[in-house]
Amino acid sequence: MNGQDADGNVLYFPGVKERKNGSEVNEDKALSYSQEEIEKMPRLKDGKYRKTSDGLHQIRYRRDGYNVQFTSKDKKTAEARFKEWAKSVNGEKRAQLPKKSEYFAEFAEGFFRNVKRINVDEETFKGQYRTYQLHIEPKFGKMRLRQIGAMKCQELLSELIDSGRGRTCETVRWILNEIFNAAVGEKLVSDNPMRFVKVPKHIRKKGTRLSNEEVAYFIEACKSSRYQKCFMVFLYTGIRRNELYSAMFDENFVTVENGKKRKSQPRTWRKIPIAPALREFLPLCPEDLPKRNETLTSAFRKIMPRNTLKDLRHTFSTRAQECGISKGLVDVWTAHTNNKDMTSSVYTHFSEEYQLGEIEKLHF
Repeated sequence: MNGQDADGNVLYFPGVKERKNGSEVNEDKALSYSQEEIEKMPRLKDGKYRKTSDGLHQIRYRRDGYNVQFTSKDKKTAEARFKEWAKSVNGEKRAQLPKKSEYFAEFAEGFFRNVKRINVDEETFKGQYRTYQLHIEPKFGKMRLRQIGAMKCQELLSELIDSGRGRTCETVRWILNEIFNAAVGEKLVSDNPMRFVKVPKHIRKKGTRLSNEEVAYFIEACKSSRYQKCFMVFLYTGIRRNELYSAMFDENFVTVENGKKRKSQPRTWRKIPIAPALREFLPLCPEDLPKRNETLTSAFRKIMPRNTLKDLRHTFSTRAQECGISKGLVDVWTAHTNNKDMTSSVYTHFSEEYQLGEIEKLHF
């Protein structure tokens, strides 16, 4: 006899082989279980029933390391004893299993700790975890996972959209989808409610370059900033914000670890020649760097409130090409990959002498 438990797992119940004295016919029958009993029964197989020559009813179970039998003059009594034993075995096994988190916050913390942390770089992890703490945990943290449906998720995302935080909404949606996918895998929920959520696609604002006049103003304004050296490195090298902390300087080149990669990918490094105008701001020492990336972002906005720190990368790339430096070489310096230009990104190798000659062209 087969059935299903509350989670849809197939349950196998002991078949009954009744042997009649003096007869060569074996008839397969099933023990009579109610649906309520089926939901409580363990996953056990092949409990064999027989009627002995002296009229006793006997059920034997010889699988999974067990060798037990239950005998009685009354068939129902033998069945009841077998059922009771089966339930006790199931209870012992369940007690040995680790308890699964039913509350959202508890499960989400485990997901970030055991899954997210080992699959993304540290800065990405910190950013996504901070987004979770600010926008998701206050809303869902004290709720059970099964209580959170598509409409509750929709409400949270709609609030972010209405408040003009489209990019945050995009991140929150991504995080919730990953958490609920993990919960489905753990069979804590039957389906991912994020499958039924609909929000408009966020169009990310593309970066822009600073004009020559804006660059002149920026360079002058940076003189009063404690992070002047950092900003000049960004302007004259085009490196990403998270690459600054890996920067190593020698006489002619700055070497940085490529900051745009997955944690599972091998570490890669690239070299950018030092522009003549940058030399007066070197060396860049550890005490010149803030403890947090966000500090540089905030300091930049105080000087250029209409721009973002990433605009310095766009400015370097654009201005270098305007000064006659080839796009292929600029792509190598900025680690900008373009699938349409595989020749410059993969097959072209520029000598150090050539690169040092080309960077001499850069000026603002």
